[in-house]
Amino acid sequence: MTEKGKDERTARMERVIATCLEVLRRDPRNWAAYHDMGVAYMELGRFAQAAEAFDHAHDLNRRDIDGLHLAGVALAEAGDYDRAISRWKEVVKANPGHAASRYFLGKTYALKGMWDAAIHELRKSIEAEPEARPPLAYVHLGEVYLARGKLEAAISAWEKARDLDPDDPRIRVNLGAAYLDAGRFEDALVESGEAVRLGARTATAELNRGLALMRLGRVQEAIEAYDRAIALDLRDPEPYLNQGEAYLARGNLDRAVEVWRKALEVRPGYADAHHNLGVALFRQGRTEEALAEWRQALELSPRHRPARINLAAAFTRLGRYDEALAEWKALLEGQENNPDILANLSEVYTRKGDLDLAADYARQAVIASPAHPRAQFVLGVALARRGEAREALDAWRKSVSRSPDFLVSQGPTVRACLDDVTLKVLEREARKSSNPSDAGLVQTIRALKEPAR
Repeated sequence: MTEKGKDERTARMERVIATCLEVLRRDPRNWAAYHDMGVAYMELGRFAQAAEAFDHAHDLNRRDIDGLHLAGVALAEAGDYDRAISRWKEVVKANPGHAASRYFLGKTYALKGMWDAAIHELRKSIEAEPEARPPLAYVHLGEVYLARGKLEAAISAWEKARDLDPDDPRIRVNLGAAYLDAGRFEDALVESGEAVRLGARTATAELNRGLALMRLGRVQEAIEAYDRAIALDLRDPEPYLNQGEAYLARGNLDRAVEVWRKALEVRPGYADAHHNLGVALFRQGRTEEALAEWRQALELSPRHRPARINLAAAFTRLGRYDEALAEWKALLEGQENNPDILANLSEVYTRKGDLDLAADYARQAVIASPAHPRAQFVLGVALARRGEAREALDAWRKSVSRSPDFLVSQGPTVRACLDDVTLKVLEREARKSSNPSDAGLVQTIRALKEPAR
């Protein structure tokens, strides 16, 4: 609306108020004048006065249920949610099928975090008007379900909203995001595309398209979707963050670094962008820069697990074992039975030569998860280094039985932890073993130690 139009509307509403006041001067019990004055105050955004006028109308005419409902709306607009709820409760007591008051009760309960009450009222609103358009009760019911972690229920609510109003792009955006969370990537792509077609010129719709395309392996199309999202909102860091991951997937490290630096320009102090930038820099061989980025991510977000894991893994690879141990132990806090962390601690202690601690951490990992192949493997490595070849072979057999292809990924651990003398001891033990698989097992370990060139 133009400024001239706003001025004309304001003048018109002021005239309505003046007329109502004149009527009330002559007839103080004219409930309709109070009601109309409340409507005019609402139009002007004078919500406290509107609520007072509607309350007077209802006091004079108890059948003015709509006025009582509007009093609740005005109070809610003024931020007085408790009094608004009391008005809507009066409405539904007088008329249990009043869909609008049920809807506003549900919406306000949701704002207060009263999820069960919100669900109850929104369902009652839907029961009263199942075909309402726009389907606001279904839309908000989906949001409440999502807040409660009930993804499938949220999807069901939004699907019903879409069926009632297929041309509303906002519903399509919600569905696209929910389908992404549910792993329904083709559906997410369809809904996000429909949102754009219907006029949702928002970065969110294009971002969701990009995310769905990435999960479907259509990386170049994802990059293009992220470009469109960036063009729609240059200050949103999420498209930059995800586009960097797409470039990383394509092996374009320079472009990934460039995009993630842009994300940090848009949102300085964005821990995820610092973490991702560190990943790309580390792959480029820019180790100290990568470590600095991961440290920065942790400074901004001390519970940023991916950054701490990468920092710990990098220190391990670089032979900076005390620093690696500090990071792995920090990760272990609150997750004392995490077999992956325990196994990594075991490996670092083996690399340091502290074999008793290495075996101890490995056994903790096995106790925490007996079927964990890496837990059994690092236990075997520590035992082999301690000269307990038979026990090492037993642990490795268990590791392979859990995951036959597991050993293929353990080359770095083998090369760092097992020397030639240890391998020769293992080969002698395998020749004496009654288990025919042991010779092949040690042969595989030897191949990992000395990979073909």
